[in-house]
Amino acid sequence: MKSAYMRFLSLARMASTLPGMPALDPVEERLLNQFASFWGNDYQPTVLEALNIDEGISRRTVQRRIDGLRKKGMIRYQADHADLRVKRIAPTEQSFPNEV
Repeated sequence: MKSAYMRFLSLARMASTLPGMPALDPVEERLLNQFASFWGNDYQPTVLEALNIDEGISRRTVQRRIDGLRKKGMIRYQADHADLRVKRIAPTEQSFPNEV
């Protein structure tokens, strides 16, 4: 009998192979999962927060992967309402359907 987590992993793997889904490297996938946990709690992290989101990934690598996720249409930048200099990372329809 498969555990719920194993079923989840199987479904996630199948979803990533659907037509129109861009290929994500493991770091992009890890970041997107972390962003999704923020978005699920109605919070959009700032780019600066994202750079420090995972101690196991260098800030430079995170920045490159954020740029890659933007180019792939998985995230977008949104200006902060209180301070227009601050960029928040927001989902796109492709990364978080029905929530944009």
